[in-house]
Amino acid sequence: MKRFFFVTLLCLVPLCSARALSTVEVNGISLTYPSGGEEIVARMAAEVPSMLRFLAAKGLEVTTPVHVFLDGELDFPAVKVTMIPHRGIRIPLRAPGVFEEGYREADPWTYFLLKGLCLQGIYAERSGIPAAAHTLMGEVISPNLVLPPWMEDGLCAVLIDLYRGYTRQDSYAAAVFRASKLPDTARLSNHPDSWPGYEAYRIFGRPFMQWLHARYGWEKLREFLFIHGRGLIPIEIDLKARTVFGQTWPALWREFGDARSHPGVVDKGTVISGFWPEPLTYWNVYGIYPGIEQARFRGRYGFVDQDNTLWLSEYTREGVSQIVGFSRGVRLPRDIDALWDPAPGGLAVTRKGHVPWLVRLPLEGDPFLELTRARLPEEGLIAGPQGAIQLSGPVMDARGRIAVAAHIDGNWDIWVHDGAGWTRVTASPAVEADPWWEGDTLVFTSDSSGAFQIHASDMTRITHHEHAAVLPRAGQCLSLTDSGWGPRDYAAAGAPAYPSLPGNAPPPRVPPLPPSRAYSPLQSVWPDYLVPDLYLGTSDVQLGVSTRGQDITGDYTTDAGVRHSADLGYTSWRLGAGLRDFALLATRYPVSYSTWLASPPLIALLPPWERARYSGSYARGFERLTEESRHEYTLSWRPFREDSDWLELSLHALDYEPLELYGDDETEIWGAVGLSRTWGNVHSWTTLEAFSGGRTSAYGGARLLFGRDIFTVVHVQAGKTWEGYAPAHGSFRIGGDVGEGYFTRRPSRLFPVRGFASNVLEAGQALTGGLEIYWPLANLQTGYKTLPLFLHRLRLGTFADAGACTDHLSKDDLIIGGGIELITSLEIAWGNLSSFRLGVAWPIRQPDYMDEEGPRIIIQLGRPL
Repeated sequence: MKRFFFVTLLCLVPLCSARALSTVEVNGISLTYPSGGEEIVARMAAEVPSMLRFLAAKGLEVTTPVHVFLDGELDFPAVKVTMIPHRGIRIPLRAPGVFEEGYREADPWTYFLLKGLCLQGIYAERSGIPAAAHTLMGEVISPNLVLPPWMEDGLCAVLIDLYRGYTRQDSYAAAVFRASKLPDTARLSNHPDSWPGYEAYRIFGRPFMQWLHARYGWEKLREFLFIHGRGLIPIEIDLKARTVFGQTWPALWREFGDARSHPGVVDKGTVISGFWPEPLTYWNVYGIYPGIEQARFRGRYGFVDQDNTLWLSEYTREGVSQIVGFSRGVRLPRDIDALWDPAPGGLAVTRKGHVPWLVRLPLEGDPFLELTRARLPEEGLIAGPQGAIQLSGPVMDARGRIAVAAHIDGNWDIWVHDGAGWTRVTASPAVEADPWWEGDTLVFTSDSSGAFQIHASDMTRITHHEHAAVLPRAGQCLSLTDSGWGPRDYAAAGAPAYPSLPGNAPPPRVPPLPPSRAYSPLQSVWPDYLVPDLYLGTSDVQLGVSTRGQDITGDYTTDAGVRHSADLGYTSWRLGAGLRDFALLATRYPVSYSTWLASPPLIALLPPWERARYSGSYARGFERLTEESRHEYTLSWRPFREDSDWLELSLHALDYEPLELYGDDETEIWGAVGLSRTWGNVHSWTTLEAFSGGRTSAYGGARLLFGRDIFTVVHVQAGKTWEGYAPAHGSFRIGGDVGEGYFTRRPSRLFPVRGFASNVLEAGQALTGGLEIYWPLANLQTGYKTLPLFLHRLRLGTFADAGACTDHLSKDDLIIGGGIELITSLEIAWGNLSSFRLGVAWPIRQPDYMDEEGPRIIIQLGRPL
């Protein structure tokens, strides 16, 4: 069986060729890009030598090789930097939209590359014990990986300004900075949903680090990185600041506040990133009001249609932009990637490669509801103005004219498409964005006066708000007041029609592209680290090491680990590889559990070696002990991974033997079909299995979440096996603990009924369900200075679970558990979002042959393996 596994792995390699990608290598920096990205990569490659020389002169040596990927599937406007499983920089092919990170850059891709190389240099700064441990453990040992976001981003801003020789001002961030009181360092160091919101680190961190650089110089900042890079407690930063600067970060922060020329007035204002006036609806990273409180990165533009459905764009967890609707607490995602900025009349923006296009949906009824039944029609796509690298906020008037903000050569201007061609409306060096039609009058946001205000198409200033006014919508705009952002009226009557100005800028100079070669995943797929693997439980301690590799595209993976159980005296291991749509996994792991028996056999009739599996008495029922040592080999295929990861086909082979003395020694082979789908607020999954001996199984479940302030979750799981089963072979179990192990990596046959032990009943069929209600208790939004722990929201959870697991389901075998728990969403070590659960559950009902006792404590930090 082992030989079959490795032969299959070798045979799959030629079947799984890489994407059509090319690679250019400059000074140890590998730049990988899709077709159409040649000009972008040529500009980046030309800058690499000077970037590396600059960072080396600043004492930040970039360790090579570094793998840079211009990702054609990534929309989220941020550079993603990794040190493990390889030193990588992932840059979105989509240019940033207005007011997003890098939106003022004429070449945002080279900007992201420079920022990524700065972070590579910062993370690689280590000495002392971490430097020695790095030799053994690899890139996982880097204290500077654990820094608050304001420090990382602020240091990069200082370095970028020094590299370019000037500071590029951002009027939007500057307006919020001037209007706001300084938040405490706890809110600055984390991601609060209180004012000024998620981007506090960007609004305040950059001027703070620039002030620190002006006061102490770069060498002091680098000295802090050096000292932090040799520390054994990377989350502690204040003592190191005292060593370098003579005072802690909170003390420096207070001095920075005292030196401000604008004291600020907004402390706990309203955080708004987008709004719609009638009915008043607004949204930000943390939720939609009124609507769902759920953290997502949301676009700036959206609208409420005639059916009171809110349409806006969100970035998925994979960084892809999609259109999403929200109606009566239900989420309605449109499953089309690289689509953003929806507007009335079926308008949106998409892209082909990095080039943006307008979308005008010619569909009947509600265009966005129809999107799931039709791909984007070619006849509805309109190419942007020549040279535009991004379009934002399209809107259409009654005559079908479309106004949009276009980014050309580092500047944002308003353009209009009248059905025949493009007309340029503005040509100032300022930022013009947020277009809106008031009849025949075109209004928009502009910072031509030094601060963002609402202007007409002849650049007449319409608003004179104290701090800023943006996003005009149907006679209302967002005004930055002493209470944060809020809607405020404006009047645009009498403004002239839009002018026609000279059009496109000359194309930028493109340096020659260095020689390229076809991309090979072998360059970056090998892991560069080993990490300790520790599990602590009430009944076992497991210790081991693990590693994982992934090429820069994410299409190819390797996986390996070993773990020893002190309780069982057993060593588990896993070894796997992923090749685009295919994956292979070999594992060795134990199975050890005991369950109550609903229909006990007569122990006296069993042979002595089988009788040892059972314990207990007839009076209170008895338990069956299952212990096996297993070798499992899995080949899986996801044929539609590029469109949606909803189907998986897999082939499994299992060799098993007794863990100690008694039991069977056999081999099982089976095939499986896995279906998984998320639609709105519903997630469902199903697995179908067919075994070589004739046994078949089907099992699955569904989970529904609904509500606004009070969340309700309904879940159900069911499974059945036909043609016989044996313990741990075709059986199902129910119990309170549903973490089934690190090595199997398969859908669980253990269904949850909290209030009981982890495995209480086992049979050939099982059915469970539950109801959970989460009640809001407090919006904490609190931390302590630079302590890397920030508490977000506190909720009370009440739940009830029920289920049965017998060969012949009956109400007499029903078990019911229930309880309460406190759930706190929190952030650990600046940027690692998690949750902490502490609760208690009791068995409420159980059959006569069981004797489970409560209460049982529920403690969970983060997500189980």
